[in-house]
Amino acid sequence: MNRRNFSKLAMAALFGQGLMGVNRVHGAASTSQLDRFGGWTGKKFEATGFFRTEHDGQRWWFVTPEGNAFISFGVNHYHAGWWAQDYNRDHWVKAFGAKRPWDAAWRDGFRDAALADLRRLGLNTLGIHTDAPMLTEPPGKALFPYVARYEPLVLSHYRKPTPETYADVFSPEYEAICEAAAREMAEPYANDPMILGYCMADVPPMTDRDAEWHKGTTWPRRLRNLDANAPGKQAYVDTMRKRHTDIAAFNAVYTTEFASWDALLDAKDWRPNGRPANWAERDDNAAFLLLCVDKYYSVAKDALRRVDPNHLLLGDKVNANSDAFDTIVSVTSRYTDVVNIQHYASWEKQKATMDRWSDKVGKPFLNGDSAFTVPTETMPNPYGPHAKDQAERAKWTREFMEKATARPDFVGWHMCGMIDTSKEMRGKEKHQHQGLMTTHGEFYPEMEQAVRHVSSRLYDIALGK
Repeated sequence: MNRRNFSKLAMAALFGQGLMGVNRVHGAASTSQLDRFGGWTGKKFEATGFFRTEHDGQRWWFVTPEGNAFISFGVNHYHAGWWAQDYNRDHWVKAFGAKRPWDAAWRDGFRDAALADLRRLGLNTLGIHTDAPMLTEPPGKALFPYVARYEPLVLSHYRKPTPETYADVFSPEYEAICEAAAREMAEPYANDPMILGYCMADVPPMTDRDAEWHKGTTWPRRLRNLDANAPGKQAYVDTMRKRHTDIAAFNAVYTTEFASWDALLDAKDWRPNGRPANWAERDDNAAFLLLCVDKYYSVAKDALRRVDPNHLLLGDKVNANSDAFDTIVSVTSRYTDVVNIQHYASWEKQKATMDRWSDKVGKPFLNGDSAFTVPTETMPNPYGPHAKDQAERAKWTREFMEKATARPDFVGWHMCGMIDTSKEMRGKEKHQHQGLMTTHGEFYPEMEQAVRHVSSRLYDIALGK
């Protein structure tokens, strides 16, 4: 069977296209069917040809391009390279009927297996951490709904951003950076109906605490040390003038001896990149950070909209396991269509976070990355709360997704991830990602049952049944 025919059949089978009645594998409510994107046809909205969000008076929904209700139950880390590691390469070459990793048979085998596994589990979205071009490329020909990347500044924590990465977001140069990024990353995909939305950086370090944890810096620490011609330095001094009664009050906080505000403006590299000396400096940084984040988002969104007015902006996946989320969500939520968080925590802690902010932001929540895990010999320290065994892990997984989906402000969870990694993998020596299946493709029975149970009742849960 050639690829074109396979793709048509796979998509039809994957989402029950044209099938009436019960579709328990894919999460349809009991008397309806799913559209080709995985949306529930039992609840209709206006069809725009692209994913969007809408509140129906009772709860928030994603809406598919065909105008059907959608809850995003997806998976991250569908990295094709994780099927070609030293410890599992030979297994998958044989399983895919290939001669070597990445040859044509390997790529086709990976694609076919991925679609079959997603169908088997009832999942409907590929999260932002996906590097499997055979599923998402070329533009407009994706085989599965997915989160696309738009990252004007390479601020993702795992990229270890340097001080220079924190560009002067008040400057014309930053506008040019966003314009170039939008044309490269988004313009070719402007008409791709399979894109759920654009995600920016992955838990970028923002606050002083983030900087201490990642041994990096922040926008306030960076911009305050620029020269007088930098728009960011001018914005910093203007902010300090509003926060301090005079330059003497500023000097008292920073143990400096500036004769005037102009002297502060002229001072370059005047403050070491380090922990704030006192709470007043920390508060100054937090206040100026909000202005920086506002500019970072407003300019990035304007550039995106000029080339792609169609798709949702999910924004950065903000780290709810640090103080970054509570610090900046009041600003980021003004520009994004959802509140996109990474929250590796129990249901009770995630509930508390959403309860604290739901009424304030007025946007639906998407948990863009989290998991519950079980340490093993080859995965001694997997990301996420550690369960005692797979049964407890499955219980926590089911509890979170059922209770979260029942909330009117929750539209999805992208689990981490599909396949196990190992401490033998480069970059995973200290921390590992645990999947729904082993490195050789054996699903954990308890997890498979839990995920299939939730996906089979997804829209019933969302409707409070």
